[in-house]
Amino acid sequence: MRKAPFLYLSAFLMDGGLALASLCIPLLAIRVGGTYDDLGALRATHSLTYALGAFWLGRLADRIGYQRSMAACCLLLVPVFASYYYVSAVWQLFGLALLTGIATCAFWPSLQAWLAEGQKSDGLRRRIGGFNMSWSLGMVVGPGLAGALYAAYAGLSFALLAALFFAMFVGVALLQVREDGREQGDATETASLAAARIFLPVAWIANFSTYFAIGIVRSLFPKLATDLGVQTAHLGYLMALIGLAQLATFALISRTERWQFRLWPLVAVQFAAMLGLGVLAFSASLIAFAGGLLLLGVLIGFTYTASGFYSLHSIAPGGGRIGIHETILGSGNLVGPLAGGLVGEYIGARAPYMLAAGVIAIALAAQAIYLRRAQAS
Repeated sequence: MRKAPFLYLSAFLMDGGLALASLCIPLLAIRVGGTYDDLGALRATHSLTYALGAFWLGRLADRIGYQRSMAACCLLLVPVFASYYYVSAVWQLFGLALLTGIATCAFWPSLQAWLAEGQKSDGLRRRIGGFNMSWSLGMVVGPGLAGALYAAYAGLSFALLAALFFAMFVGVALLQVREDGREQGDATETASLAAARIFLPVAWIANFSTYFAIGIVRSLFPKLATDLGVQTAHLGYLMALIGLAQLATFALISRTERWQFRLWPLVAVQFAAMLGLGVLAFSASLIAFAGGLLLLGVLIGFTYTASGFYSLHSIAPGGGRIGIHETILGSGNLVGPLAGGLVGEYIGARAPYMLAAGVIAIALAAQAIYLRRAQAS
């Protein structure tokens, strides 16, 4: 099998499974008595181990091989998700959240670094676009299935996830993958490599605030919605809209380079996301919630692409830099749900979304200041 389709399929299956889990786990936590700060702390626990692991194992994958790292991650996920079937108390979920972070932390850096090998700017943009559309499609399918599946067969959801990851382990470990030819660079490519080094910290800052916000939404919005009487199936469809907006954004920006090495598109999507978070903070309408979640999906689509592109656009092996990229988004997923859970528990159920909007505003200021200084020097 050719490398690019193999990695696109792997991204779809992995993120589809993890997206299904990201809705089923909060619903399970609510069923066994979880509170707002419990839900935030659960996501933070997963993100802590993921962020630490991605930083170190991204570099290790450059040495031991990307396919081996991906296979090991899939195998580790099998007993972890099988164990969710036996959960009867919130404290048990914390141990499983920690193990889930450990089991996934090398998968995404390995996949992205392997995909980017030998690609110059245009080829890299197209490949990142294909990869992003693949995992984003998983984010659409996973939550859409999760709400209806968990409502009908709560325990079966986790058994199906364990079976999925075992099948992925077999496929990743045993399939023969054909490597693609390497593209040759030119003088224009050299200039874009230099520009990427300047814009990389800007994209990393934006990616942190993005995942701070989306970590809050994914961990806490299910409880807000259920408290407001939203049906479980409808909640699944609402969360799937984030992935749908990501998918559309990835498809659009993979076809043009006009957004590259410019600040204004990044600024525009962050302002739009602040508006979306305001909707979540003040509305109770399903239609309004849908609009706010769509804006957040656009934010993820743009900032994730920018961070991934600038991280991988280099002549050196990409595992280390893409590991930092994953560590930064994992850190946002760590701090966001933890802070949001505390704010939601002690200030109010809507307060976490205003907190997220404030963090994005601070990040926007930091991006502008850094870029002005970098271009001046």
